[in-house]
Amino acid sequence: MRILLTGIGCPGGHALITNLKLQEPEMFILGTNAHEQAVGSQMCDVFEETPWAYEKNYVSTIIELVKKYEIDIVFPQTSWEMFELSKVGDEIRKHCRLLASDHELVNVCENKYLMYEHLKGKMDIPEYYLVHSIDELEEAAAKLGYPENDVVFKPPVGKGNRGVRVMTEKADRFDLLFNGRPFAKYISIDELRKTVEGKELPELMVMEYLDGREYKVNPVLVKGKMLICSVKDRLNFASGLAMGFEVISHDESIEYGKEVMKHIPMDYCVDIQLRGGVLMEINPRVSTFVYDENYCPPYLALKLAMGKMTEAEVEEYQKNVPIGKKMFRYYGQVDY
Repeated sequence: MRILLTGIGCPGGHALITNLKLQEPEMFILGTNAHEQAVGSQMCDVFEETPWAYEKNYVSTIIELVKKYEIDIVFPQTSWEMFELSKVGDEIRKHCRLLASDHELVNVCENKYLMYEHLKGKMDIPEYYLVHSIDELEEAAAKLGYPENDVVFKPPVGKGNRGVRVMTEKADRFDLLFNGRPFAKYISIDELRKTVEGKELPELMVMEYLDGREYKVNPVLVKGKMLICSVKDRLNFASGLAMGFEVISHDESIEYGKEVMKHIPMDYCVDIQLRGGVLMEINPRVSTFVYDENYCPPYLALKLAMGKMTEAEVEEYQKNVPIGKKMFRYYGQVDY
């Protein structure tokens, strides 16, 4: 199999490349990234630097690389690239296969407001409002029980916790100042007013603050049907990035994830993020897996997409989910 794997500088890139090669050592991996210092650049068979996904010549560059290296399937690893490549899926498929869901569904997942609107009235989801001004934000927060209840505001489209804040009157400001990180996530309504005073507020979602454990549901899918699925418990964070996971047995989360996918019928690998038993977001692309010798869901998705495995054969791997296995990320260093 000859694959073009994008975004090889992302946090999960190193583990994904390593485990794909463990499953099929002869697999040819053309790795791409918008920066030559991507961690996976020395791990792939070939590395090619590409434009950023939002740049005009990104798609044409990917197609040229597909033809140059006789690629069998394109595997988008980042959300931005998944969005752009799924949008031109028909064009990509003239040359090779594409490990992606329909663009309409990718778009629904990328916009949290559209995602909730799509599910509204169909299943249990958080209460939410879309606002465009500080007055609308305050009104929405009051409906959610603020200041007695904490609320969250966030951009409908955004990554890496950018623009996300918990609005609360309960946080100890002295403690946040001297003991919290500079990017502390809490803000009061007064602080928000002063921050945005005289400026136009960007479109925001205001929603109830979800308390409880945060689980990530990671299936391999065909038109919303879960063939295999694992659930991860997030163990710790650093700079907004999860640094540790444990694979757990959690049928309730799997059943909730099945219900979500019944209404948003995705394909291949997605990441369904739950907190307090309800949906926070869906990442419509591969996420961090806890791998095992006989459990590599992205590899199964590739084989499925290439027609080299049947749905029934993939389903057999559910028994290999490594319940109880943990992983952690750590920072390395390369001198040059």
